[in-house]
Amino acid sequence: MSDREPYDLERMFPRDMNSPFAELDDLRLGVIVGGSLSKGLIVRLDSGLSVENLAVGRYVVVHGDNQRRFFCMITDIALENTNADIQSRPPDTRDPFLAAVYAGTAVYGKIHVQPMLSLEADGKPKPVKTIPAHFTIVSSATAEDVNQVFGEEDDTHFYVGEPLELEETHVNLDLRRLVERSVGVFGKSGTGKSFLTRLLLAGVIAQRQAVSLIFDMHSDYGWAGTHEGGGQAKGLKQLVGDRVSIFTLDAESTQRRGAKYDAEVKLGFSEIEPEDIAMLRETMSLSDAMIDAAYLLRKLWKEQW
Repeated sequence: MSDREPYDLERMFPRDMNSPFAELDDLRLGVIVGGSLSKGLIVRLDSGLSVENLAVGRYVVVHGDNQRRFFCMITDIALENTNADIQSRPPDTRDPFLAAVYAGTAVYGKIHVQPMLSLEADGKPKPVKTIPAHFTIVSSATAEDVNQVFGEEDDTHFYVGEPLELEETHVNLDLRRLVERSVGVFGKSGTGKSFLTRLLLAGVIAQRQAVSLIFDMHSDYGWAGTHEGGGQAKGLKQLVGDRVSIFTLDAESTQRRGAKYDAEVKLGFSEIEPEDIAMLRETMSLSDAMIDAAYLLRKLWKEQW
């Protein structure tokens, strides 16, 4: 056995602390190895980094040239290998040394990230129109990165939640910019679509950014109701008060549910047009012959059809 001390790689090969990426070592995930602007970027994870520590939906930052940073989101996580035989004849990794040899060399992890915004040197987020080069460093997004994108909470920025694993960071949406274009909330059943939509509507109404006409088919937004966990969820009427008016087409049903309304809307039979019935073709399973009959009756009987 040798009496020499173990090799101190940090002492033998000290880091260049003047490097612009020195402070990113603790946050570093890997490097760019491929991808495109339309399909996203492929990141090869550094050896020793467990894919279990990552999650789809987490924000990451790609550090490009000229002080440009790409604000991205993880969209997929995968396991890769350099030898296809490993899948059919996996090695015995009960030996920690053998497992360490394979990890990061013969087998490795990769993630797919989608560029969302480009953070230029002036600090202003801009649309992404290019992609970083090969081997560009990718790191986890910091609280400063997220705040630079979403801004601070104020009269127009509305707090909606926190990013994954960044609980100390607030996501503040610019409601003024939000209402300038069409917005959709998508997700699987039970993921909180109605809850998020109610939250966004409450912010828009409370900060007077827009006037909303809401068709609440399932009574999710107007008055308080129960969520899937069984608890009580406040409606827009409880959240913003007199700025919301609730109209109902079925007063009895509304009262049975214990909800309150401001006015009841009644539609006369003469106000229904064949076009209204045609819009419900799929909902009511109406055939083409039924729709044609409605137009024929309207032509024969006028408003009394």
